Amino acid sequence: MASENPQAAASRRSYASKRAAQEARERQLALSEVIQTDILPRLMLLHPAFALEAEKPCPKADVALVAEFTNVVLAQDAPTLFTYFTDLLSKGYSADALFLDLLAPAAALLGRLWDEDLCDFIEVTTGVARLQALLSMFHAGGGVPLSGDNRRILLMGAPGEQHTFGVAVVEQFLRSAGWQVASGLASDPRQIADLVEREWFGVVGLTLSCSSRIASLSEAITSVRHASRNRAIGVMVGGPVFLENPDLVRQVGADASAIDAPTAVLLAQMLVDLNTGKGRPATP
Repeated sequence: MASENPQAAASRRSYASKRAAQEARERQLALSEVIQTDILPRLMLLHPAFALEAEKPCPKADVALVAEFTNVVLAQDAPTLFTYFTDLLSKGYSADALFLDLLAPAAALLGRLWDEDLCDFIEVTTGVARLQALLSMFHAGGGVPLSGDNRRILLMGAPGEQHTFGVAVVEQFLRSAGWQVASGLASDPRQIADLVEREWFGVVGLTLSCSSRIASLSEAITSVRHASRNRAIGVMVGGPVFLENPDLVRQVGADASAIDAPTAVLLAQMLVDLNTGKGRPATP
């Protein structure tokens, strides 16, 4: 195969450089606009511990900080990300407040950039895994990061739910972030309860697309908490029903709801961190 002539090689490099610069500009524009108009208004991480933390006085992470932090996450440089985060802590930010105001919006933004083809799947999943590592290192309970054995999650459609694509996407993100995932569908609440009774899970995630099955989902969550081998199991829910009406999260008895797959990874980690030592030791 003939070697590329110098002029053609220079043209190719110039084109690649311009394309990279254009993509960077598009990404930067997307960052601030999407955070301001879509992500922050819709971000719902509903858990009593999160609400309590919001009462503590600390600086507020703004749109510019979320955009800058997300760019650091996308740089794929773990030491720089760690330094950036610890610098924020030294300035007076609370680690738990940063979960709500910075890490979760950054994860949601990564998901949006992936949806709009401004990031590839590897960039997004690597970034989410880095965010999860930060969360595990600096969670409210202190201590060492959790072992992989604690990161066991059951993902199910709510009883009678037939839409499985959302579950599959969340499963893909969780596996990429080091979680052991069991998934499937259930026709009634007892099926889900039987699974958590037979095996230990740190978190159960249930999705719902139709409000007509709210009562069945609530029954399933009650059964899960009663039957689970992990007495401190975390329960998160997802689906368009909860985006439209976030009050339903508490109505069905769940701990939290995430707006998309990347934030679901962080939310699952937070629930496990909060419950460490209540349902099972970090190292069995």
